[in-house]
Amino acid sequence: MINDSQNFDKVNLAFSKQSNIYDEYERSNPILWWMRQQVYDVALSHLKKGNKILELNSGTGTDAIFFAKQGYDITCTDLSDGMIEKISIKVKKENLAEQVKIFKCSFTELDGLIPNKFDLIFSNFGGLNCVNDLRLVTRFFPTLLNEGGKVILVIMPPVCLWEIATAFTGKLKIAFRRFSKTGASANVEGVEIKTFYFSSKKIKEALGKQFRVIQLKGLGVFTPIPQMENFIIKHPRLMKIFKKSDQILSKHFPFNLIGDHLILVAQYNPETK
Repeated sequence: MINDSQNFDKVNLAFSKQSNIYDEYERSNPILWWMRQQVYDVALSHLKKGNKILELNSGTGTDAIFFAKQGYDITCTDLSDGMIEKISIKVKKENLAEQVKIFKCSFTELDGLIPNKFDLIFSNFGGLNCVNDLRLVTRFFPTLLNEGGKVILVIMPPVCLWEIATAFTGKLKIAFRRFSKTGASANVEGVEIKTFYFSSKKIKEALGKQFRVIQLKGLGVFTPIPQMENFIIKHPRLMKIFKKSDQILSKHFPFNLIGDHLILVAQYNPETK
């Protein structure tokens, strides 16, 4: 049984390798680009002028640069040496050092950021799926958030229709991997890491009673997952229908509980017990 420490060492190695190719991969992947825009639409609807953002698993800094250019101050954190290097290069290139602070740390070691306070804690594209217990992360949120602050967590849930559909092509391991209670193995740049999947119920439980979920929607419910980027080339008309379906239905039950990812927004109220 692999523990979090061992898994995080592998995460560092895997995503340091991936840092060299990730931006190019995203630029060439219209599905991934579209998904990121959906996340931005949600995030911007909850941000106010002057808000301070704490980003977990910041990756190559794509989101950090975006928010900084919108006028927000953002503190980036990531475990990967390679990702931290990429963020630093981008921040320097864009002359955003005044708005973007960078810390190399795991999201299970956020105590190093105390006593800083933030208005939003943001985690995109399943970074939190690398931990087996979300409470190892969320335990820091009440200390780091201002009263009324929010969290936006983009996390992979157990049910993804497109992955389940691969069962019809004989890929049973992929089709049902999200249902494993002990985590599924994922190969990232030749490194095997453990991935864990969380339902909206599990996310809510990890946040605790001081957080109230104010928005929940599926991401990539009908639209194919990014690994199926060739689909958009072969079936452009279907892609338009799938995207429209996502935009209309993904915020409604039961579609707000499934997808390649969930977008969950919760607000912090320290008075709630």
